[in-house]
Amino acid sequence: MSDARTAIVLGASGSVGGALVRALLHDGAFDMVITLGRTSLPDVLAMARATGREVREQLVPDMTPAALAAATALALRDIDGDVAAFSVLGIGAGTANMSIDAHRAVDVELNAAFARRDPRW
Repeated sequence: MSDARTAIVLGASGSVGGALVRALLHDGAFDMVITLGRTSLPDVLAMARATGREVREQLVPDMTPAALAAATALALRDIDGDVAAFSVLGIGAGTANMSIDAHRAVDVELNAAFARRDPRW
């Protein structure tokens, strides 16, 4: 096993996730940061270049539990060493019209699919 440390972040596009990724890139405790999300995060990629850190994006356009679990496994497929998983995925502003089932799909089901994905955490 390698001494490399990797952070994988679900929910990096939100305000809390963005702050977390910025902290991880500036902290130096991790050799690589992997983000899982629906879209690319150009600001995160630019920050990675500016700080000399490695960021990998694993896009999950169809954010369902099965798709997220598969994307998480794919993102970690060739990673050796310690992995720290961070989930800051959740429902943000503008959700007053969402049903409780829609909230649960994100807040519970997606987070559970992510948490079950790798035996290292």
